Amino acid sequence: MKIKEDFLQYLWRTKQLDFQSLETTKQEAIEILDFGEHNTNAGPDFLNAKIKIGETIWAGNVEVHVKASEWIRHNHQANDAYNNVILHVVYEEDAIIKRKTGELIPCLELRRRIPADLSNQYLRLIDNEDWIPCESQFHSVSDINKAFWLDRLLVERLEGRIGDLEDVLAANNNNWASSFYQRLARNFGAKINTQPFELLAKNTPILTLAKHKNDLFQLEALLFG
Repeated sequence: MKIKEDFLQYLWRTKQLDFQSLETTKQEAIEILDFGEHNTNAGPDFLNAKIKIGETIWAGNVEVHVKASEWIRHNHQANDAYNNVILHVVYEEDAIIKRKTGELIPCLELRRRIPADLSNQYLRLIDNEDWIPCESQFHSVSDINKAFWLDRLLVERLEGRIGDLEDVLAANNNNWASSFYQRLARNFGAKINTQPFELLAKNTPILTLAKHKNDLFQLEALLFG
């Protein structure tokens, strides 16, 4: 079966696995108390997880791979960011993995825990050469369900944007100019640098920039430090 890491991450994130009688590959009982937060930046795949292994509750991170040996191939053993990994989730354990300190990292193997219907649907989608892999299934959804779904997506998007804007306005004492400036700066940061750009805007108020609006050198000094 042709499995990719992002599929395993999806299964972990959405909890669509067989979680009955979980055990590590060393036959230690596993109880997932918190699956962690999906990390889309550098570092382990899921942060701040909480997992009971045997009689001990561990708090830390979860790393996901198709094969356990990818840990070594990616050189995680030399990266301090991976010292706090409490569970290595893999499709196949083809190697014994240890932390930089030499401690064995508990491993959960998934190859017998993926629902057959889900894996078959996944394979059909990734092997599909259509522009949108699921386009052949689109006709099977009724028009009324499509309309309801699109309406729901629109409402959820608006609710999310409005709620976010209300929080920003409250933090700025309902100052629309400052709120707009901070959100604009945040968007300039794209996906990776949204927070640094937003912090820059908060630490360099729009009124401060306005005082030097006719002096490019001063503006660059303020923004670039």
